[in-house]
Amino acid sequence: MQRDHFLVVTEENVLNTETDNLVSGCLALIDKRILECGIVLPQACELFIELRFDEPLQTSTCAYYFVDHHDRCLFWLEPTSSELLDMGMLVSDSHLDTALERLYWVHVEFFPMHICAQMAPLIVENLISVMCHGMIDRMTSRTSTFPYTEERCGQLLQALSLRRGEPLDGHTLCFVARLWGAINNQRFMTYYGQENAQLDRLHSPMPEDIVDRPGMRALANLALWGIPNHYYSKLHDLFVHDQVYVDHWQAFMTTCISEWRGLFLWEFLVLIASILISMLPRASFTSAVAPILAASSSILSGSILLLRHHDFEDATASFAARFLRTAKSMPKALYLWSLGLMVAQFVFWVSRVVGVLWASGGACFLTLMGYSILYFTSTDDDDPNPMAGILRSHWHAFQSGSAEPAGILPV
Repeated sequence: MQRDHFLVVTEENVLNTETDNLVSGCLALIDKRILECGIVLPQACELFIELRFDEPLQTSTCAYYFVDHHDRCLFWLEPTSSELLDMGMLVSDSHLDTALERLYWVHVEFFPMHICAQMAPLIVENLISVMCHGMIDRMTSRTSTFPYTEERCGQLLQALSLRRGEPLDGHTLCFVARLWGAINNQRFMTYYGQENAQLDRLHSPMPEDIVDRPGMRALANLALWGIPNHYYSKLHDLFVHDQVYVDHWQAFMTTCISEWRGLFLWEFLVLIASILISMLPRASFTSAVAPILAASSSILSGSILLLRHHDFEDATASFAARFLRTAKSMPKALYLWSLGLMVAQFVFWVSRVVGVLWASGGACFLTLMGYSILYFTSTDDDDPNPMAGILRSHWHAFQSGSAEPAGILPV
């Protein structure tokens, strides 16, 4: 609809007489308010109206906003706040401008057909430049803050290049506005152009209020072989300033699910081995209870996690905050417990067959052999304490497992 000073856009069915009368009444109120306040509207301006009905009270209200196509922002006649608009924390006027521009592109995405002729084709060229920069940033930095992966950037650039130099139509403007909206949203979240801009995905632009329980964490690490620390580090890097990048989340979940599936074979082998050892002559079934319970618990926890995280390799990160690092540590930690208890069970059986002295000697020999393997395969030559360095480096490698496979690792 065309008014004297601005266009009117609405999703209401104005062909319905009652609806048309309600919309006209809202427009009359807005015109009156403009005259009362003496507001001079921008030339490239339009108004969006939405009717809201209150069924219990049988009343209707009018929600609205103005769109300034020149400054690419939204505005209202009455004072409002970022809290009412649910924008999040603002640090400056330019930061607010970024938030309003994001809302502007959302409006253009939903209503592109009537304004495509007014939009400069330069927005496509600028978008191509931004996408090229983002793609190279993703390719050359592991901690890029650009919202799209290099593969997705390549696909989007291919689509944009098809419309390069062509007249801007409504269909092109729709997806161009969607991309600009996503980029401006990311700029707002990373404090683009601000003094405390987030230039690294792993660095929070603002102090974070992290709820931590050191006592509980220490207890969990003690009981679970320090594996929760590994998951804590991973999840801490994933969740920075309440943001999670979907490709990093999917890579993390793919690694976890692959690890849980891979542990099943070893867990069953430990379970079978413990049962067979308990069946040997002079063996005690009591000594097999602990490793069997640990292996069974590892299988059970791994199965529950696999069922709970089914299809999460391709899921978004919106569910990520619900899962605890301790729960993710259970299958591997319980497998280690079952393995250690199985070895202890075997040593106990050997002590009953050949004597405690020979069994103790064999256990010491296995311990020294394990340490020797770690020593001669270590690449940590600069650690002042060789034993501590060797054990620390190999233990960290075991905790990490294949955490970042080459096919998934972002660059």
